[in-house]
Amino acid sequence: MDGLVFLPQWRNYMNRERALELSRVLRDYGGYNGLEWSLTSGFANPKLAALIRLRYPDYPLKFAKDGDILFKGVLIPGANIGLDVPHFNASLSKYLDNDTYRRNIPADWAGWAGDMFTFAKQLDSLHRADGLGIDSLRILASHSLGNPKPLFKNTFGQEDFYADIDARNISTLVNNGLSYHDAMDKYYNQNCYGRFGHFVNSYGGWKNFVNHVNGFYFFPMTPTVNPIFIEMAKSAFIRKIREGTLNEMDCYIP
Repeated sequence: MDGLVFLPQWRNYMNRERALELSRVLRDYGGYNGLEWSLTSGFANPKLAALIRLRYPDYPLKFAKDGDILFKGVLIPGANIGLDVPHFNASLSKYLDNDTYRRNIPADWAGWAGDMFTFAKQLDSLHRADGLGIDSLRILASHSLGNPKPLFKNTFGQEDFYADIDARNISTLVNNGLSYHDAMDKYYNQNCYGRFGHFVNSYGGWKNFVNHVNGFYFFPMTPTVNPIFIEMAKSAFIRKIREGTLNEMDCYIP
């Protein structure tokens, strides 16, 4: 869709603006279409949504959470790893949005930070309901986060984890001048960028990344979660990113 002119002013849009408009529409198709999301990353352009429905009438279903299997269970090219496409587009829309009013909402809340706090809340719930000890939960958290069979259904498993990482990475490529199409092609098809190294570098390197993660203490959707489990979720997330980064480094050792 990158080369098509959907709106009269489309040719005058910057690459970021075009990608943002598209990600908002796909975000809505994926079920992230309530007022909460519109206030988080902006309202989808109704004219663009209508034109996409007209030219590609199957898109609303294909990009829906429970829609066509092609997009519901899409695998990352070259890897047997699932990607939550609706979540990817929702996160991408926030990373690309730079509206002054909405800058007060941290972009990472729409991606990995939001998932991290939700994960912490469910660890807290498991502790309260089943009485599992802190040490046992720490081990469970480490093995569950980013796993294809997560501890909690639809909570920071493999599909969510890669959607969070890739949304951040694609947004940095678009914000650096690439079109949506070129960013997706270079990232997924041409393998021009290491996933985890690119993600860490987008925060200014490893130390800055760790400080950034540890700098989150609050998420409005989980205001009462025990800080112990927030720290537990942070550690599990950092560990998962470190493992991915080290695995990429191994690929370059002769």
